[in-house]
Amino acid sequence: MKSNILKTGGFFVALFMFSIAFVSCDFEFDLPEANSIADATPPSANFSSSQTDPEDFRIVSFSNTSVSAISYAWSFGTGDTSTEANPSYQFPGEGTYTVSLTSTDGNGVTDTVTKEVLVVKPEEPDSIVPTVNNGDFSAGQDGWKIDAFTGGKRDPFNSSSDGSPRDYDGNDTGAKTPGAKWTNGTSAEQFLSGNTRFAYQAFTISADTTYVIEWEYAIKNDKEDVDGGDRMVLSILDGHYSDGADAINAPTLYKHVGLEALGKGNFTIVKEEFTSNSSGLVSIWIYGVTSEDAYADNIKLYPKG
Repeated sequence: MKSNILKTGGFFVALFMFSIAFVSCDFEFDLPEANSIADATPPSANFSSSQTDPEDFRIVSFSNTSVSAISYAWSFGTGDTSTEANPSYQFPGEGTYTVSLTSTDGNGVTDTVTKEVLVVKPEEPDSIVPTVNNGDFSAGQDGWKIDAFTGGKRDPFNSSSDGSPRDYDGNDTGAKTPGAKWTNGTSAEQFLSGNTRFAYQAFTISADTTYVIEWEYAIKNDKEDVDGGDRMVLSILDGHYSDGADAINAPTLYKHVGLEALGKGNFTIVKEEFTSNSSGLVSIWIYGVTSEDAYADNIKLYPKG
C-alpha cells in the first residue's frame, strides 16, 4: 500500500514539475478576436474627373465613386494631395497628370486606383456673325421698324436715293445707292416730336465678345443752327426692346455721334469696336439731329477678326 502511494505521489510531482516547465517556456499565441470574421466587402477605389469651371480650365472636379470606404487619400501628380472625398484641384496648366486615389475602409484595408487626367484649354467657340437685315437700305424701311412706339412713329426713316456711292461690299459704284434719310421734321433730341423717326434692329450675338460696328453717314451741311451741331447718331443698346419709348432711354454699350458735314453724297465711314454684354442681346438704334438733311447707309455688325 505504501508503494502505491509513493507511485501516485510521484506521478503528481512529475505532473507539477512539467506544468512549471510548460509555463516557464516562452510560447506566444495570436488568438482571434471574439466573433471576428473576414472582411467580406473590401474597399474598391475609383473616380471620374471633369473640367467644369468656365472661368478657369485648369480646375478639375473629381467625383469619388469608391465603395466600402470611409477615408480617402488623393495624389494629383504635382506633389499636392487631398483627403477630401470629392476635391476640386487647380492644376498648373495644360498637360497629362497621373492622379491616384487610395480608399480605406473601417478595417484599415486599402485599395488604390491610378488614372491619367488630361487638362486641356477648350477651343474658343466661333463668335456669332449676325445678319443685318436690309443693312444697305435697298428694301426701303424693311427690317428697321420697332414693334411699337408709344407716343411716336414706327416709321424708322425716310427712304432716299441719295445713299452712299459704295455698295454693301465696299466697292465704289460711281453712283448713288439707296440710303436712309432724316430731315429736320424727323429729327430727335431737341427736335423730338411725334414725327421723330428712329431706326431699330435687334440682334443676338456672342456674349462678352469684341464686335465691330461699321456704317456710313453724310450730313448735307452744318449752318451752326443746331445746338451741338448737325449730327447722325448710332448706338448699340444694351438689350432688346419692343417699344420705341423704352429704347430712347435704354442703356448703351456704344454710341457714335457723327459730326462730319461734308455735303450730300459725301459719306464718312465709321468702323469702331465695342464689347457685347453678358446676355448677347443688343440692338442698333439710329437717328438724326439736323436742320437740313442727313443720311445713313451700309450698316454692318461683325465680330472682331
